[in-house]
Amino acid sequence: MSLHEPLSRTASAPRVLRQLCEALLCEGWAAALQLDRGQTVSWSLRQTRFRARGRRGAFGRYRLQEGSIEIRDGSRWRPAAAADVLAAAAAPSPALDILRADLCHTEHLSDLTALHIPAAARRHRLGISALETALHEGHPYHPCFKARSGFSDADHLAYGPEGGAAFRLTGVLFHRSLVQQSLPADSFWEQELGTAEWRRIAALADTRGTPLGAHCLLPLHPWQHAKLQDDPLFNAWRTAGRLAETGPIGEAYRATQSVRTLMRAGTPARAHVKTAMAMRNTSSLRTLAPESVAVAPAVSQWLAAVLDSDPLFASRYPLTILPEYAAITAGRGTALDGHLAAIWRQSPESLGLPAGSMMPFNGLALTETDGRPLIAPWIEAHGLDAWLAQLIEVAVLPIWHLMVAHGIGLEAHGQNLILRHDNGWPTGLIARDFHESLEYVPELLSRPDLCPDLAQIDPAYADAPPDKFHRMSSAEELRWLVMDTLFVFNLADLSALLQRHYGLAEATFWRRVRTRLDRYAAEHGMQARQDLFAPFAPQIRAESLITRKIDPDRPQHGHLIANALATAKDD
Repeated sequence: MSLHEPLSRTASAPRVLRQLCEALLCEGWAAALQLDRGQTVSWSLRQTRFRARGRRGAFGRYRLQEGSIEIRDGSRWRPAAAADVLAAAAAPSPALDILRADLCHTEHLSDLTALHIPAAARRHRLGISALETALHEGHPYHPCFKARSGFSDADHLAYGPEGGAAFRLTGVLFHRSLVQQSLPADSFWEQELGTAEWRRIAALADTRGTPLGAHCLLPLHPWQHAKLQDDPLFNAWRTAGRLAETGPIGEAYRATQSVRTLMRAGTPARAHVKTAMAMRNTSSLRTLAPESVAVAPAVSQWLAAVLDSDPLFASRYPLTILPEYAAITAGRGTALDGHLAAIWRQSPESLGLPAGSMMPFNGLALTETDGRPLIAPWIEAHGLDAWLAQLIEVAVLPIWHLMVAHGIGLEAHGQNLILRHDNGWPTGLIARDFHESLEYVPELLSRPDLCPDLAQIDPAYADAPPDKFHRMSSAEELRWLVMDTLFVFNLADLSALLQRHYGLAEATFWRRVRTRLDRYAAEHGMQARQDLFAPFAPQIRAESLITRKIDPDRPQHGHLIANALATAKDD
């Protein structure tokens, strides 16, 4: 693998190396860090010196030039490889071995994609479903952006979003004693699968001795089902008659960008299904926390009620959500906790909007194969200043208003948000994925009467301390979630792109955001309320994504970064 070579020959290795170095610099791993006016960044990792062309951008995000990263080797500088960086960053450990493997796999699968799957052209014109498979780039910060641990080459081509391959879910009937579910109606399965398919499964269940009255259906991702064939507990349940497999069920699906969330291949307006996968991608194992699965429909219903209670979300700050309306998990409290679960949520196409009027938010900061920004035609059509002002209006203010006015924060990163637009002109925001990523502060809720008692739904919430699940202890915790995802790891990529391609200084970008947030507070008499969140403090916390990989036992309190909004007002 290329990580073990002095100079990688793979196409994706320079990007993996760049993002690895950028993340280490951002998260404070470097010593003797210097930036000179010639756009050179120099640093040391323990006793090893590195340098690269680059700069420090908004929110302490370092932006290095691919192919320019060098290591001091004796008396000379030579091109660095990721293996050099890992050896210099930390002492050998099992965690470092996992990181090394994930970086290797990211390189390999990225190169496999480039080899077998042609890049889509003119992506700004694609519909929302096509974009879910055409946005190949993955996480713009995390160096393990395509790690997908356990994926073979065949798995990658069959189940990765890039290839757009269609596949069916695998049905498993679990004894009711193993299952926790929240379904909207008794007719749920008939509506999801169709009457004929549901009757077929019911008849099959009877022949297997696992009738539906005593058993519940749970669809598994076929990759996950294959992995479970070697699991002793899964096999013990099968032997004891506590589960039975039905084979492929229902219509075919395709993977979205998140890999484990699937969209209907033939009827895209039907529900997306989020599945549990024991696959490591970026920093996380992509199983589903069962307590969050249990409350998913209630959380979505609550958020919808809050939005309905405030007419500003329909007029000035248009925010549409894709609610999660059904959820099933099996094996709670066992070794397979979190490995057997599914959540159904409304699809973007179900909103009745033109498919070409919706863009996953992470697409805004991408470039095409010719090096031009994906959004270049939009900016050419509408003008940079007007377009950016409108984007801030419809993308920042709805999330901000939900936090400041209502005490609720959303994990607003690039895959969780969809921009509504009219030929590139921003018109609204669509948000999704709430079961784990919605947070609130009880004392700051505008409508505490609407907040569900999650402990009544799942006992895991009964004695849970603040900051463990959805309930936060302070406004600062809520601000951390919102600013980290919306600004630090989302819009900062757009501000960097606009500086690089259009000469709009990042300081100018963030000055405009700050000015609009100040005006928002003044317009609604919410200056004091906004100040509770201290959004303009000189330093704020950001999540330490690479630190979690290198040192998983370290308490995850994040790292401090310079707040681009702090000085923006005075720049």
